[in-house]
Amino acid sequence: MKVKVCNTNAPAWRDVTVKSNMPAALEGLYKVAHNLWWAWNTEARNLFRELDLDTWRSTGHNPVAELNALGFDKLQTIANDPALMARINKVVADFEAYMAEPVNKDRASVAYFCMEYGLTACLKIYSGGLGILAGDYVKEASDSNVDFCAIGFLYRYGYFTQTLSADGSQEAVYDAQNFNELPIEPVMEDARTGEPIVEETFEPISLSGIEKLKRREDSLHEMDKAAESVVKKAIAQSPVIPK
Repeated sequence: MKVKVCNTNAPAWRDVTVKSNMPAALEGLYKVAHNLWWAWNTEARNLFRELDLDTWRSTGHNPVAELNALGFDKLQTIANDPALMARINKVVADFEAYMAEPVNKDRASVAYFCMEYGLTACLKIYSGGLGILAGDYVKEASDSNVDFCAIGFLYRYGYFTQTLSADGSQEAVYDAQNFNELPIEPVMEDARTGEPIVEETFEPISLSGIEKLKRREDSLHEMDKAAESVVKKAIAQSPVIPK
């Protein structure tokens, strides 16, 4: 006897991204959190730390994750604090002035490729001194208004945590980065259709999605290293980042 297969109970999975409802007064702070400018601005880092020290520490000094972790009541309390809002508005004003500075067209354009960039601890795409050096190049290029495009890899499993098993053996636990809580955004081929740019690799079924770390006119493109593959070609020109 053959039983007819019924697929009515088959699960239909969908990806759902949940974000905090941000008070209107904090929209500028939300933009600052999603731009790596805060990573080398002392006043901005101090501000995020003082919003909620425990949350700042538990999220690994990541302002995007911190704002997502704070409840709406806490965010509303911040928005209703005149002294704190004065500091927030000062940081937002400094950020907007920084972003408004034009690119220096008198200097040569630069294309830069590196396997790692040490920009901030919460963005785990570096491992040592050379990564820190590459990150410093990117920061200095941004501060100097250089027309600069950097390309690298966005590692989902960049780091691991060492633990000990019951018999005393060392074990490695690989923690995936949550791309939804990092200061990055997909670079779209067409903003209207929402189709992401993908890069071909030597493995025909493997595609590397591109993410953009936002800074002024220069941008750092990170190729999603979800699959172990070698990049066949890189982006030839950096898209303009909207202000």
